[in-house]
Amino acid sequence: MKRSPARLSALPAVLAGIMVALGGLPAHAAEGDGELKIGGAIRARYDYKFDDDPNVSKMSFDTFRIDVNYDSSTLFGSAQYRFYGGAYPYDYTDQVGRINFPSWAWLGYKFGQDTKAVAGINQVPFGLLPYVSSTFYQSLVNVVGLEDVHNLGAKVQHKFGPLDVQVGYYPKDGGDWTGTSRDGNRYSVNVVKADSYVTGGSDNKERDLFVGRVAYKFEHGKEASSELGVSALRSTLRNEDTDDDGSRKAYALHYGGKFGALGVLAEVGRQNMSPRNPAATGNDTVTFGAYDGSFNVASKTKFYSAEVNYALPGTYGPVSGITPYLNYSVVTKDKSGYKDSQRIIAGAHFSAGPLFIYTEMRWGRNDPYTGDYVSGAAAGGEDKWKKAFYANIGYYF
Repeated sequence: MKRSPARLSALPAVLAGIMVALGGLPAHAAEGDGELKIGGAIRARYDYKFDDDPNVSKMSFDTFRIDVNYDSSTLFGSAQYRFYGGAYPYDYTDQVGRINFPSWAWLGYKFGQDTKAVAGINQVPFGLLPYVSSTFYQSLVNVVGLEDVHNLGAKVQHKFGPLDVQVGYYPKDGGDWTGTSRDGNRYSVNVVKADSYVTGGSDNKERDLFVGRVAYKFEHGKEASSELGVSALRSTLRNEDTDDDGSRKAYALHYGGKFGALGVLAEVGRQNMSPRNPAATGNDTVTFGAYDGSFNVASKTKFYSAEVNYALPGTYGPVSGITPYLNYSVVTKDKSGYKDSQRIIAGAHFSAGPLFIYTEMRWGRNDPYTGDYVSGAAAGGEDKWKKAFYANIGYYF
């Protein structure tokens, strides 16, 4: 089992440094202009898996996290750190906090009203932002490493009226932090070195990622708007066994619409990876990982995601902000014989007093997060629909 005591012991100093740095920022802004907020969340989860024998029914601790946010007229920043472990599905660890990593940690500068720059571990500007879906488990676009990805680098954003242009350069991924995985101790789904249980796994690291995103917002009256955008990225895949460089390319077209209470989200794209893996491993798959694990992803795929959601008006006793959603995503694979991956999530999120809650029914076919972990996103798993119910109950402070 891999241990990283140095990283864990350094955590308080890292967070203190972020707070001190952010706390000192108002000296660069107008007096009284800056606002520093420190908060966090503690969350529980309930899992019911229908396809295990016997079926899994677990109520568990999920996450503890710390949030630091700063904003002023010129400077702004954000950091979030998460702790897992000691409870399902991390009950193979012996303590809460055994698995821990940052979600992001960045600082930014506003060059006037329409231009800003951000540096640190920040979100790669690709596709629908900040998420491709409204769901807790996200879409299969996340599984192939193209949704909610936060890497180490910098980006610049400029708005030309309704046109939003973002470009970024990320020399490294989000980093490997503390856990039991060989290289998957992280928040974002990144290219990683495979764990020993990953059959046919590869040992790649992603470097020098260049990305661009252009989006245009249309207004359709007082309560309706649409965003149409295109994204592209290219990076180097450095294989740790062969010392050769391969490449990763991805493209996406996205649409996000809001029509009063009704929301529509859609994204379609292609990912083409050309790794330089050893001959024994082959180049048809690349290993990705996050949340203390790793799994294989087909090298050449197309991905699709579509969602409708609806924000119900009013309150129902202590319950408010009820938003049901239905999301379908699929990853098709170029390699002959590889089985497509599919995911359907029907659920809702809402507030209940001080709590924010997600409830989701998830169906997956060749889905790494619904029963086919190691090979579902690559050659495929059992090629049958599997289902699970999930609820996340969070207290945010």
